[in-house]
Amino acid sequence: MKRTLTGYIVAEILPPFLLGLSAFTIILLIARILKLVELVVTRGVPFLEIGKLFALILPTFLEMTVPMALLLGIFLGLGRLSSDHELLALKASGISPIQVLLPIGTVALFISLITLLLTTMVRPAANLALKRELFNIAKNRVGTALREKVFNDDFPQILIYVEEVIPPGDTSQGVLIVDRRNPAREDVIFAKVALILSDEESKSISLKLFDGTVYEREKKRPSFSQTRFNTYDFKLDPEEAFGPIRKKERGPKEMSLRRLGKAIQLKEEQGLKPTAELIELHQRFSFAFAPLVLSLLGVALVMIPTRSRAGRSWGFALCLSWLLVYYGLLSIGKALGERDILPAAFALWLPNTVVGLIAIRLFGKALKESPLLIQNKLEDLSSYLNRRLANYLQRDY
Repeated sequence: MKRTLTGYIVAEILPPFLLGLSAFTIILLIARILKLVELVVTRGVPFLEIGKLFALILPTFLEMTVPMALLLGIFLGLGRLSSDHELLALKASGISPIQVLLPIGTVALFISLITLLLTTMVRPAANLALKRELFNIAKNRVGTALREKVFNDDFPQILIYVEEVIPPGDTSQGVLIVDRRNPAREDVIFAKVALILSDEESKSISLKLFDGTVYEREKKRPSFSQTRFNTYDFKLDPEEAFGPIRKKERGPKEMSLRRLGKAIQLKEEQGLKPTAELIELHQRFSFAFAPLVLSLLGVALVMIPTRSRAGRSWGFALCLSWLLVYYGLLSIGKALGERDILPAAFALWLPNTVVGLIAIRLFGKALKESPLLIQNKLEDLSSYLNRRLANYLQRDY
């Protein structure tokens, strides 16, 4: 009986879980997908490299969408059983909410381990590989992407014009650069020759300019200052053009657990606050704990007695509401932690703590078969409004 019940409940929540995982991931990836399409259309990046970028971006979103999809699967799966009165039949057969929670808790534990693997190992490695892949794309394509007699604007706030590109593409003649990266001034650079150089260690690309002039104009002054040079190094950031990652050194999001621990220890020895590193550390483990908290919440809400339930639409609306609560608390806690208003541990574990306490309280009500007072009030209000609307329509017709 237990094995049959376990298989039946798991079979109910898995299809909506997989559907929710696909839907939530696609929704969050839409902006990145458009960016990848832009790389293909405007910069000629091959589809194979785009596929690599997509695979490296995916773990960052999966660690968020996996817990979301689990909660949706529980609400839709158990909600279907509730709307068809199958949960009522299970209760009449002596099946308690704990026996319903056990198979779902097992699935949640398995998903928590997968999420922990994503947050602690897969995602940091993927972020680091993504940074390297973006650099390789930029390094291999900056020279060939510079089109002759055209203003090239691949890099934000920079226009590059070349009169002639000399094969194989790492040398150009007749170069004009307009640099607007500094809000206080604008630089216009003329050079006879430009050589494209890349630095693997610092993940940077630069144009080594020969025999030219720099015209510098401050925004508050109409006049120019002129400086002639024999050689001039003009640095480019490939990540500004090809991706969202901007830090040249390895940041907390790209560190392994061991490197993250060493970074925290080093900053503490130097008398600095390792705020960013602590937030990243606690976020990895709090995300992994989220499926357990959300699974308890989902089972509790579905198992609490109620007079009516609107099936899948009810489950979807309830899922979105609690996800807004959870990730709203996460955003607030993270913002307060980044400003050192709250300790990083408390800030990042705030949503798990608050939602977990609510879930325990609700599950206690489910064990006692005690309905929520506010839920009954809302249902009474809904029934009253439906009756008034029906009476109004009958009076008119």
